[in-house]
Amino acid sequence: MKFLASIKIRIFIVSWIIFTVHFATNVVREHYPAFSLVDHGTFKVDKYQGFHSDIFIHKDGHSYINNNVAASAIAAIPLYIFDPILDLLERYEKRKIEREGIPETVYRTRHTNSIRLLQSAQKNGLSLRFGGATVVTSVFLMAPLSALTMMLMFHILCERKLRPKQAIWLTLLFGFGTPVFFRTGVLNHNMILMYATFLAFYLLWVRPGMKFPVSMKRRLLAGFLCGFGLALDYSGVVPLVVLYGYLVAGRLHTASLKTSIKESIPFILGSVPPVLFLLYSQWSMFGNPFLPGQYWMPDVTHYPFLFHNPYSDQGFRGFTWPTLHTYYLNLFDPSYGIYIYGPILAMGLIPSRFYNRNELILPRRERILVAIYFFLFLTFCAANQYSRIQFNSGFRYLVPLVPLIYLAVCDHIVRIPHRWLALLVVPILFHSWVISMVREPVLESWHSVLTEGLQLPWLNVLRATSPENNPILSSPLLPVVIISFTFLLVFFIWKLGKNVELKLKAANK
Repeated sequence: MKFLASIKIRIFIVSWIIFTVHFATNVVREHYPAFSLVDHGTFKVDKYQGFHSDIFIHKDGHSYINNNVAASAIAAIPLYIFDPILDLLERYEKRKIEREGIPETVYRTRHTNSIRLLQSAQKNGLSLRFGGATVVTSVFLMAPLSALTMMLMFHILCERKLRPKQAIWLTLLFGFGTPVFFRTGVLNHNMILMYATFLAFYLLWVRPGMKFPVSMKRRLLAGFLCGFGLALDYSGVVPLVVLYGYLVAGRLHTASLKTSIKESIPFILGSVPPVLFLLYSQWSMFGNPFLPGQYWMPDVTHYPFLFHNPYSDQGFRGFTWPTLHTYYLNLFDPSYGIYIYGPILAMGLIPSRFYNRNELILPRRERILVAIYFFLFLTFCAANQYSRIQFNSGFRYLVPLVPLIYLAVCDHIVRIPHRWLALLVVPILFHSWVISMVREPVLESWHSVLTEGLQLPWLNVLRATSPENNPILSSPLLPVVIISFTFLLVFFIWKLGKNVELKLKAANK
C-alpha cells in the first residue's frame, strides 16, 4: 500500500472511481469506426449504416463517419483488449434472440434517436455489446485520462508553490466543479483534444528554474500532441498554431527570430506523424487526403427527422463567418454554454493586474497566451454553425479551453478569504454534479434532481428500459446507496493513503 502515500496516486484513484460511477451509456459516432477497426481493421462502417446520423454512404458505396477518426483509433485500444468479453455478450444476446425473438423493449425517454438506436441494436443483437463498449470506453479510457489530467493539474499547482492542501482541493474543484466532470462520462474527441493540448502547453511552459529553450524531447512531444489534436478535430488547428506561436515568441526574449524558428523545428517534426495519419485516414476513406468527411457527407436535410435545424447548407458545409449570436450561444446557451455548464470559469475574465506578478499561478505571459487562445478558439467555434447542434450532446466544443482558463481562475480563488470559500465552492461542485448525474440541459437536470432525487446516468437508462415495477431499479434508494458506498470507498482510500504517508514520514525522520 506504499503507493497510496503519493498524493498524486490518491487523486488519480479516487477521481477514476468517481468518474467511473458517473459513466453514461451513450454510443457516440466515435464508437463506430473503433468497432470496425477492432473487428475488420478498417474505417468502413457499412455494418452500422443507419445507426447514427453522421454515418453516410460515400461514392464508393461504403459507409463512413463524417468526422476525424483519431479518437476512434485511440478508443479501439481498450475495445480490442475487452473484445473477447464483448464477443461473449453479443453471442449471448443473439442466441437469446434465436430462442425468444427480438425483444420489444419500451424505452421511456423523450430522445427519439436513443429509441431508434436501441431498436436497431436489439434487432441486430448488438445492444449488450454496445452497452459493454460504452463501459469500456468510459471506464478504461475517458475516466483514467481525466484522472491523469487532474494529476497534471495538481503537479502544476504544486510547482507554482501552493501548499499541498490548497493544491488538492483546487485539483478536485477542477475535476468535479468544471465541465470536465460532465464530459468524462462519454467517449468524446473534444475531451481527448483537451488532454493533448493541455499537456503540450505544460511541456512548452518555461517555469522558474528552467532555461530557454525547453528540451528537444519536450518540443518533439508537444508538437506530436498538437498534431494529434489536429488529427482529432479540425478545431485542433487553433492550439497547434497558438502553441507554436507561444514557443517561437517566448524564445524571442532571449534569442533572435532566426534562432527561435530554428529551435522550433522539433515541434514541427513532432507534429508530422499525426498529421500524416489524418491525411492517410481521409485518403483511405474518401480517396482524397486533403478534404475532410464534412466535405463529402450529404446535407443533413436528407435526415429531417434527426435535426431540428440543418446547417450544412450555410457557408462552406456549415462553416461561415463568425456571428455575434453564435459567440453568445457558445458562452451562455442553457443547453451548452461554457459559463452555464462551468460558471466558475467566468472568473477567468477577471484581470490579475492588481496582484503581485511574482505570486501568480498563471504568469502574465501565459495569461496573454490563454486570452489569445480563448478568443481564437471561440471565434473558430462561432464560425462553425454546427455549434448550434450541441443541444444534442451538451457542452463540448469549448472543452479544450477549460484547463488553461481554470489556471487563470485559480489566481482569484486562492485570494478569497477562507470563510467565503464554501459559499463559492459548494454550489459550484453541486451544480456540476447535478449536470453529470442527469446529463440533460442545465434547468432540466436541476428539476430532475430536485423532484426525483439523486441519480446516475447509466442507472437512468436501465430504469427507462426495464419494467416500471422492477422492485430494485425503481427504488429511489438505489442511487443513494451506490453514491454513498462510492464516497465511503473514496474516503477510506484517501484516509488509508494519508496514514501510510504519515507513517513513511515518521520512519524517515
